[in-house]
Parts: sequence; C-alpha cells; structure tokens
Amino acid sequence: MSEGEGRITDAAPARPGAEQALERACTWLAIAGGIVMLGFTAVSVLSIFSRSLFNSPLVGDFELVERGTAIAVFAMLPYCHLRGGNVAVDMFVGMFPPALRRQLAIVGDAMFAVVAALMTWRLTLGGWNQYEFHDMSMMLLIPTWWIFVPIVVSMALLTLVCVARAMRGGKKFA
Repeated sequence: MSEGEGRITDAAPARPGAEQALERACTWLAIAGGIVMLGFTAVSVLSIFSRSLFNSPLVGDFELVERGTAIAVFAMLPYCHLRGGNVAVDMFVGMFPPALRRQLAIVGDAMFAVVAALMTWRLTLGGWNQYEFHDMSMMLLIPTWWIFVPIVVSMALLTLVCVARAMRGGKKFA
C-alpha cells in the first residue's frame, strides 16, 4: 500500500466546477462589498470630523453613503444565502421529518430564485429608466443609473445561488 492509501482524509469532497465558480464569485463580490462599505464609512467619518473641526461637512456625504451602503448590502446577499446565513424562522419546520424539511428547503430556494429573478428584472428596468431620464443626485450630480449596475449583478448572482441551492436539495454551500 503506497503512502496515503487507506487513510481517511479531511479533504472537502470534489464539487463541480460551476459550484466552485459560483462560490468564488460570491466570495469576491462580498469582499468587494466590504471594501465599498469601508470606503463609505471613511467618507462618513471624514464628514463628521470636518463638521466638528471646521464647521463644514463634506458636500454630498449622505448621497455617497446611501449609494455605497446599497451597493455593499446587495453585494453581500449572494454570499450570505450561499452559506445559509439568511434569517430563517423555522419554529414549526424543525418538528417535521428530515425528508419533508428537505423538500421544503428545495421549494423555498426555488421560490426565492423566482423572487430574486423578478427583482433582477425590475432593477434592470429601473436602472435603464434612470439612464434614459438622466436622473442625478441633488448635491453631487452623480448619475443614478450607475448604482443599479452592481446591484443588478448582485441580484443575478443571488438568483443563481438560489437555483444552485435548490438543485443541491436545499443544502447550503459549506
């Protein structure tokens, strides 16, 4: 017997390339969302210091922070659902047999996929509408449509995560 044969290892089971790519995309998008959140937190802190020290806040700080927060939150949703981190109220479901719980998880993920796909579609239309009407923020005159781009990407990825979880039998990615 050669070295390594017959021993039990703790290696993760092999997963299809599509699952690995999905997991990687979710991870990097969540990291990007965290970086965006840190950046806009710094803007907020700078504005507070500027207001306190010089009696002059940064112009449009609230516009930047609200847009950055929206982007960051949506960027973290796919990773959160991939890992099973969303809030679940399972007061009654825990009493059901495992087979029924699994079926409910599959149905729940499939329904979530439909809702996420609808939201992706509507956000895409909303962003396009903002582009066509040249909508801009009041203080900094930032075009509103660009904020929809990362949000739509995040929602499309969330839709794929919901579909993948439903196909895995409602199981979260470990």
